[in-house]
Amino acid sequence: MKKEIEPYSLWWLPAGKDNRYYLFPDDYYDHVPWFIWGENLKQFKAGANCLNEECLLKGILYGLSPSTTIVSSIIFDKEVLLTILGRLQEGYGFESREQLILDTALNIRNINGVYVASAILRTGMNLVPESSKIKSDYIVSLWEIACEKKDNASIYTEIIELIPDIDLEDISTKEGICYYGFCSMLLLNQDTNLKLDVDKYRAQYIDGIITHEEIKPKVDILLNNPGKKFTHKELSLDHDD
Repeated sequence: MKKEIEPYSLWWLPAGKDNRYYLFPDDYYDHVPWFIWGENLKQFKAGANCLNEECLLKGILYGLSPSTTIVSSIIFDKEVLLTILGRLQEGYGFESREQLILDTALNIRNINGVYVASAILRTGMNLVPESSKIKSDYIVSLWEIACEKKDNASIYTEIIELIPDIDLEDISTKEGICYYGFCSMLLLNQDTNLKLDVDKYRAQYIDGIITHEEIKPKVDILLNNPGKKFTHKELSLDHDD
């Protein structure tokens, strides 16, 4: 059974005299994003001052995501927000921005769900474009999101396009990522008019790479049943549930 996610909301608040925070540059008065959830959200809506560093950290990473809609009345300076993010990184003791993003996305996924975590990982891909770990976690989040949707062609395409940009030797989920790419290719071929080169992908990312005791039998089933149509759920791994 999946854990029930806590409600959340993103608030862009002006950094005026009534909303100053010690991490803000002294001359900054535009908007700052705050991520508020759970019991704190109830208290905040009731007028309590419950904003803290964690709300600010998650707010910046979620607020800067391409997945997040920002209304035109919101005015902010991205470089200032990144300066604040750097101060938060230092305060929380993270040696790298990559690890800050990975840990924050994992935390927020467990509390507020995969959609928010996926948005934060997209921010991470923009801020640390060389990070294979962030890309691989983002692929896992996409696969999980596809479990809840029906039309997944764009998700499968994105997974396939991301994999060549990942250094497989730099991630601990190499086999799972390669498997999700293989499944995405097969599902696209069966659900659309596309005819992607499965054999080429198999030679590069499956043969000699997939040895995991759960994943290899699933690959064998796919290879031994070329005419069968599979569902996303049938292809998911046990830890995806």
